[in-house]
This record gives sequence, C-alpha cells and structure tokens, in this order.
Amino acid sequence: MNRKLILVSALASLLSAGSANALLIDDFSVTQPDITLDGPSSGSLIQTGPTSSILGGVRQTDVTMYSGTVDAQSMVRVLASGVLDISNTVSAQSRTVLTWNAGDLIVGLGNLDLFDLGSTGIFLAFPIAMDHALDLKFEIEDYGNLTAVFEKSFPAGSQGNDFFFSFDDFNNLAALSSADSIRMTVDSTTEGLDARIDLIETRDVPPNMIPEPASMALLSLGLLGLGLMRRKAKAGAA
Repeated sequence: MNRKLILVSALASLLSAGSANALLIDDFSVTQPDITLDGPSSGSLIQTGPTSSILGGVRQTDVTMYSGTVDAQSMVRVLASGVLDISNTVSAQSRTVLTWNAGDLIVGLGNLDLFDLGSTGIFLAFPIAMDHALDLKFEIEDYGNLTAVFEKSFPAGSQGNDFFFSFDDFNNLAALSSADSIRMTVDSTTEGLDARIDLIETRDVPPNMIPEPASMALLSLGLLGLGLMRRKAKAGAA
C-alpha cells in the first residue's frame, strides 16, 4: 500500500471515529402485541426480550388516548420490520410512554452510567416523515434521588436518522451517571398523529457532527500532506 493510500485510509478512520454506538436502549427487534384503544381510554403492556435488544430486558408500553370521539382509535405496535409505530385516527390524540427499568421498581437498571464509553447523548431515528408535530421527552431517573429531564418538539414532516438529545441539555445531570429507569414519552400535539421511531441508543457524538478542533487540525494536516505529495509527483514527472 502506498503512502497516499495509507494517508487517505487514516483520514477516513478519523472522520468515522467518534460516532460509535455505546449503549443500545431499544432497537425494536423484539415485537409485542398491539395496543389498540377504541375511544378515550388507556392500555399497558410489558414485553420481555434479550438484553442485547432491550435495555434491562424489559420494555413497558403505556398508551393513553386523552382526546377523541367515541369512534376514535389509537394503536401502538412494534412492527416486524423493527420500528415502533404510533397510529391515531383523525380525531384521536394520544400519549405513548415507554419505560426501560428491567421490570424492577426498586433496583431498576442498577445505577447505570449513561456516560459510559464516552456517550454524550441519546440518538433515535424517524424512518418515515411524521404527518403531525409531536413532543418527545426523556426522563432518566435515579431512584430516590434525581430525575434528569429533556423535552423537544418536532414539526410535521420530521424524518431522518440523526436526531440527537445531548446530555448537556438535560437538567439534573447527576442522574445520568446512576440511572435506574429511562422513560420516553411521545405526545401528539394535534389530532391524527402517525409516526414511527427506530433505534434508540446512546452515542458519543451526533452523526455527521463537525469534528472537534483537534480533529480538524489533524484533518488539515492530512490534506496538506496530500497536496505536497501531489506537487512532488508532478515535479517528478516534469
């Protein structure tokens, strides 16, 4: 392998570094029975699965239709394709709450350190464009102590694989280093929300994030080296 190829490979490694996954919360590869509400009501379901797919091995799903006509319907399901699907009919407004606490209200996740492996936030994906706006909130609780909270609104049409909740934006940061429960709430802000969510995990930096200054300096040096090598090659050919 020549020096130019080595340098290009090194630069590619530099750019791809810093975006590795650290902790999988849920990849929705474990399906569950559908939760269907006819008219304003509530439903709950606890689904177990391997800890490699569901953090703590337990996913609790609570759904409430808090507004709608008598013939309104809300459905929450985990599709075989591996996504969480939230579907409301025209008049329905719903709230979906997912909780990961290993099914234990006393010990929970056992003071899990979400900063482990250099994680700086929670990443998730919207694989299809949502047809209405929604509010999404994460609450990370250290049982008996603090709860770290951050909420963000997403407009209709939001779609992509790079939605990131930075730990710096949470309050009560101390709870993030001793988490016993992670709770995610999806609220429809208007009637008739249809949305899908995929792959919830911690991450060290957001995807496609601009490299930090030190990495940019190394990248600049690498590009400069490529330029000098190209000049030398031209001079040798002259």
